[in-house]
Amino acid sequence: MKKVWLVLTGMIFFLFTGCLSQKSNLNFDYTERAALGTPENSVIFIGFYATNNAMSWSQSDSEYPPDYQSLDGPFVISAPVAPGSRYRLSFVSGSYSVGNTTYWWSEYYSMQVNNFDIKIPDEPGIYYFGYYSGSDSYSNGKPVEAPQSVFTPSTNSPEKRELACLKEALNRYKGTDWEPVIKARMEELN
Repeated sequence: MKKVWLVLTGMIFFLFTGCLSQKSNLNFDYTERAALGTPENSVIFIGFYATNNAMSWSQSDSEYPPDYQSLDGPFVISAPVAPGSRYRLSFVSGSYSVGNTTYWWSEYYSMQVNNFDIKIPDEPGIYYFGYYSGSDSYSNGKPVEAPQSVFTPSTNSPEKRELACLKEALNRYKGTDWEPVIKARMEELN
Protein backbone atom coordinates (compact mmCIF):
# COMPACT_ATOMS: atom_id res chain seq x y z
CA MET A 1 0.00 0.00 0.00
CA LYS A 2 2.89 2.33 0.79
CA LYS A 3 4.26 1.77 -2.74
CA VAL A 4 0.90 2.69 -4.29
CA TRP A 5 0.80 6.00 -2.35
CA LEU A 6 4.40 6.73 -3.28
CA VAL A 7 3.71 6.09 -6.98
CA LEU A 8 0.49 8.16 -6.89
CA THR A 9 2.23 11.02 -5.09
CA GLY A 10 5.07 10.92 -7.61
CA MET A 11 2.66 10.96 -10.54
CA ILE A 12 0.68 13.88 -9.12
CA PHE A 13 3.88 15.80 -8.43
CA PHE A 14 5.13 15.09 -11.96
CA LEU A 15 1.87 16.22 -13.54
CA PHE A 16 1.64 19.33 -11.38
CA THR A 17 5.22 20.49 -11.97
CA GLY A 18 4.96 19.67 -15.67
CA CYS A 19 1.95 21.98 -15.98
CA LEU A 20 3.73 24.78 -14.16
CA SER A 21 6.99 24.55 -16.04
CA GLN A 22 5.70 24.37 -19.60
CA LYS A 23 6.17 27.52 -21.64
CA SER A 24 3.05 28.88 -23.24
CA ASN A 25 2.96 27.72 -26.84
CA LEU A 26 0.09 29.80 -28.15
CA ASN A 27 1.86 31.38 -31.10
CA PHE A 28 1.02 30.03 -34.50
CA ASP A 29 3.52 29.58 -37.31
CA TYR A 30 3.97 33.16 -38.59
CA THR A 31 5.56 32.02 -41.84
CA GLU A 32 2.55 29.83 -42.59
CA ARG A 33 0.00 32.49 -41.57
CA ALA A 34 1.90 35.24 -43.47
CA ALA A 35 1.01 33.46 -46.70
CA LEU A 36 -2.70 34.10 -45.97
CA GLY A 37 -2.32 37.84 -46.37
CA THR A 38 0.16 40.19 -48.00
CA PRO A 39 1.13 43.80 -47.24
CA GLU A 40 -0.93 44.75 -50.32
CA ASN A 41 -4.22 43.20 -49.12
CA SER A 42 -4.09 42.87 -45.32
CA VAL A 43 -2.88 44.39 -42.04
CA ILE A 44 -0.77 43.09 -39.19
CA PHE A 45 -1.46 44.89 -35.92
CA ILE A 46 1.36 45.25 -33.41
CA GLY A 47 1.69 46.66 -29.92
CA PHE A 48 2.82 45.92 -26.39
CA TYR A 49 0.84 44.99 -23.27
CA ALA A 50 3.20 44.64 -20.30
CA THR A 51 3.19 41.75 -17.81
CA ASN A 52 0.94 39.53 -19.94
CA ASN A 53 2.14 36.09 -21.00
CA ALA A 54 -0.80 35.09 -23.17
CA MET A 55 -3.56 36.99 -24.94
CA SER A 56 -6.47 36.10 -27.20
CA TRP A 57 -7.86 38.56 -29.73
CA SER A 58 -11.16 38.03 -31.55
CA GLN A 59 -12.46 39.70 -34.69
CA SER A 60 -15.72 41.32 -33.57
CA ASP A 61 -17.20 43.06 -36.61
CA SER A 62 -20.04 41.00 -38.11
CA GLU A 63 -19.23 42.33 -41.61
CA TYR A 64 -15.95 40.34 -41.57
CA PRO A 65 -15.20 36.64 -41.20
CA PRO A 66 -14.61 35.38 -37.65
CA ASP A 67 -10.98 35.20 -36.56
CA TYR A 68 -9.45 34.24 -33.24
CA GLN A 69 -5.76 34.69 -32.50
CA SER A 70 -3.96 33.38 -29.41
CA LEU A 71 -0.70 35.24 -28.96
CA ASP A 72 2.19 35.05 -26.51
CA GLY A 73 2.83 38.35 -24.74
CA PRO A 74 3.88 40.92 -23.88
CA PHE A 75 4.36 41.85 -27.55
CA VAL A 76 1.18 41.73 -29.62
CA ILE A 77 2.10 40.64 -33.14
CA SER A 78 -0.93 39.50 -35.12
CA ALA A 79 -1.26 37.32 -38.16
CA PRO A 80 -2.50 39.18 -41.26
CA VAL A 81 -6.07 40.45 -40.82
CA ALA A 82 -8.67 42.11 -43.03
CA PRO A 83 -8.37 45.90 -43.39
CA GLY A 84 -11.28 47.67 -41.71
CA SER A 85 -12.01 44.82 -39.28
CA ARG A 86 -12.14 45.18 -35.49
CA TYR A 87 -10.33 43.12 -32.83
CA ARG A 88 -11.09 42.87 -29.14
CA LEU A 89 -9.05 41.36 -26.38
CA SER A 90 -11.06 38.39 -25.14
CA PHE A 91 -8.60 36.73 -22.74
CA VAL A 92 -5.35 37.63 -21.00
CA SER A 93 -3.15 35.92 -18.45
CA GLY A 94 0.04 37.14 -16.91
CA SER A 95 2.20 37.66 -13.89
CA TYR A 96 4.51 40.08 -12.17
CA SER A 97 6.71 39.89 -9.10
CA VAL A 98 7.15 42.23 -6.17
CA GLY A 99 9.91 41.11 -3.84
CA ASN A 100 9.44 37.42 -3.13
CA THR A 101 5.79 37.42 -4.17
CA THR A 102 4.57 36.62 -7.68
CA TYR A 103 1.06 37.61 -8.70
CA TRP A 104 -0.68 35.53 -11.39
CA TRP A 105 -3.98 36.31 -13.07
CA SER A 106 -6.21 35.42 -15.97
CA GLU A 107 -9.08 37.54 -17.16
CA TYR A 108 -11.84 36.97 -19.71
CA TYR A 109 -13.28 40.05 -21.40
CA SER A 110 -16.74 40.53 -22.82
CA MET A 111 -17.04 40.73 -26.58
CA GLN A 112 -19.08 43.87 -26.03
CA VAL A 113 -17.07 47.08 -26.34
CA ASN A 114 -14.18 46.93 -23.90
CA ASN A 115 -11.00 48.91 -23.23
CA PHE A 116 -9.05 46.68 -25.58
CA ASP A 117 -11.01 47.36 -28.75
CA ILE A 118 -8.86 48.01 -31.82
CA LYS A 119 -10.29 49.31 -35.10
CA ILE A 120 -8.00 48.11 -37.88
CA PRO A 121 -7.35 50.80 -40.52
CA ASP A 122 -8.77 50.45 -44.02
CA GLU A 123 -5.30 50.76 -45.56
CA PRO A 124 -3.22 47.56 -45.82
CA GLY A 125 0.16 47.41 -44.08
CA ILE A 126 1.37 47.52 -40.49
CA TYR A 127 -0.79 49.09 -37.78
CA TYR A 128 0.91 50.03 -34.53
CA PHE A 129 -1.93 50.39 -32.03
CA GLY A 130 0.08 51.34 -28.95
CA TYR A 131 1.94 50.43 -25.83
CA TYR A 132 0.47 49.74 -22.40
CA SER A 133 2.57 49.57 -19.29
CA GLY A 134 0.57 51.19 -16.54
CA SER A 135 1.40 54.89 -16.35
CA ASP A 136 3.74 54.82 -19.39
CA SER A 137 1.16 54.12 -22.11
CA TYR A 138 0.33 55.68 -25.43
CA SER A 139 -1.36 55.26 -28.77
CA ASN A 140 1.18 57.22 -30.83
CA GLY A 141 -1.61 59.37 -32.21
CA LYS A 142 -3.46 56.41 -33.70
CA PRO A 143 -7.16 56.04 -32.89
CA VAL A 144 -7.97 53.16 -30.58
CA GLU A 145 -11.72 53.11 -30.19
CA ALA A 146 -12.97 52.35 -26.72
CA PRO A 147 -15.05 54.16 -24.12
CA GLN A 148 -11.90 54.68 -22.05
CA SER A 149 -8.88 53.38 -23.89
CA VAL A 150 -5.94 52.10 -21.88
CA PHE A 151 -3.67 52.98 -24.80
CA THR A 152 -3.44 56.66 -23.92
CA PRO A 153 -1.21 59.40 -25.36
CA SER A 154 2.21 59.84 -23.77
CA THR A 155 5.24 62.01 -24.39
CA ASN A 156 7.69 59.19 -23.61
CA SER A 157 9.41 58.44 -26.94
CA PRO A 158 6.62 56.81 -28.95
CA GLU A 159 9.06 56.05 -31.79
CA LYS A 160 11.26 53.89 -29.53
CA ARG A 161 8.23 51.94 -28.32
CA GLU A 162 7.02 51.32 -31.86
CA LEU A 163 10.55 50.36 -32.94
CA ALA A 164 10.72 47.71 -30.18
CA CYS A 165 7.43 46.22 -31.46
CA LEU A 166 8.68 46.30 -35.05
CA LYS A 167 11.88 44.47 -34.08
CA GLU A 168 9.78 41.72 -32.51
CA ALA A 169 7.56 41.60 -35.62
CA LEU A 170 10.67 41.32 -37.81
CA ASN A 171 11.86 38.31 -35.79
CA ARG A 172 8.55 36.57 -36.40
CA TYR A 173 8.02 37.57 -40.06
CA LYS A 174 11.61 37.14 -41.29
CA GLY A 175 11.71 35.64 -44.77
CA THR A 176 8.11 36.56 -45.63
CA ASP A 177 6.54 39.30 -47.79
CA TRP A 178 6.14 41.31 -44.59
CA GLU A 179 9.89 41.61 -43.91
CA PRO A 180 10.59 44.49 -46.36
CA VAL A 181 7.55 46.44 -45.12
CA ILE A 182 8.63 46.06 -41.49
CA LYS A 183 12.21 47.07 -42.33
CA ALA A 184 10.98 50.12 -44.27
CA ARG A 185 8.96 51.32 -41.27
CA MET A 186 11.97 50.75 -38.99
CA GLU A 187 14.08 52.91 -41.33
CA GLU A 188 11.47 55.69 -41.12
CA LEU A 189 11.72 55.67 -37.32
CA ASN A 190 15.56 55.64 -37.17
